[in-house]
Amino acid sequence: MHRSADFPRLNARMNCSNCGKKSKCKGCVSKCFPVPLTKEQVKRILESFDSNGDGRLSKQELKDAFYYIGSQFPRWRVAQALHRADGDHDGYISQGEMYGLVEYVWQCGYTIS
Repeated sequence: MHRSADFPRLNARMNCSNCGKKSKCKGCVSKCFPVPLTKEQVKRILESFDSNGDGRLSKQELKDAFYYIGSQFPRWRVAQALHRADGDHDGYISQGEMYGLVEYVWQCGYTIS
């Protein structure tokens, strides 16, 4: 099950990369900007949504994960993810297929802002 203590809320304001203050600080020359998720962060987030612990991600678990990372169309993203990463076409993402899923999600460009 997903534990919110493991990950920051992705749509929460993070500290400025220049001065360390909260977003929209007034002392920085450059504006604060969203930080892209790393592949490792994407993998940890996705794995945290394996709610039944079977080592696979179902459509609902994927939908919950996409919703969590801020997808505006989580059902569509699930369909695209399964199309690209579900090699055996069983409707689940297994551990062996996780690399393809992580690549797809990472290429979508989700950020921490």
